Parts: sequence; structure tokens; C-alpha cells
Amino acid sequence: MGVSVQPVGTMTTGRWTVRYRIGTSQSYDRIVDAPSQADANKIFDAEMPNAQRCGSALPLRK
Repeated sequence: MGVSVQPVGTMTTGRWTVRYRIGTSQSYDRIVDAPSQADANKIFDAEMPNAQRCGSALPLRK
């Protein structure tokens, strides 16, 4: 009877780096924890609506 079950909705998240600019400033990097690249882009856009994303999120190298 010792079957272990993970809770529903548990997803592994990865770390993603997003390059962005604010106005005409130099570019910066921000790390986002998300399960996928698309989710990382959405999270970044929601957290920093005034920033201009330079491309798509990239997996953070270990």
C-alpha cells in the first residue's frame, strides 16, 4: 500500500534568462523561474510591462 503520489499541478521549473532594455539604456539580464520558455516570456512581460524584451528567454546555463 506504499504507493507515493505527487500532488496534481506539481511541475518542475527551470531557470531562464531574459535580456531586456528600458528606454534607450543598455541591455540587462533577468532570471525567471518557469516551467517552459513560453511561460518565462509571459511571466517576464507581466512583471516588467515597461521593459522591451530583446528576443526570447534562454535556458540558464549551469
